[in-house]
Amino acid sequence: MSEPSDADIRAMMLVMIHRAGGAIEISNAELYEAMMPAGGSSTARFTMEETSSGIRIRLHADPRREK
Repeated sequence: MSEPSDADIRAMMLVMIHRAGGAIEISNAELYEAMMPAGGSSTARFTMEETSSGIRIRLHADPRREK
């Protein structure tokens, strides 16, 4: 799958929030860590792939947190 557009990301968020019961709380610290991870890497920590019926989004574990 190519790089997702803003509309793609909004649609994915709507589906995930709906699946979670309609509300998700995210702290400012979590947002900041997602935008500016420790170590300064700005590379995406997730991958997207097409499936026969839609897409699969996979979050990659942060090796610094698995210690």
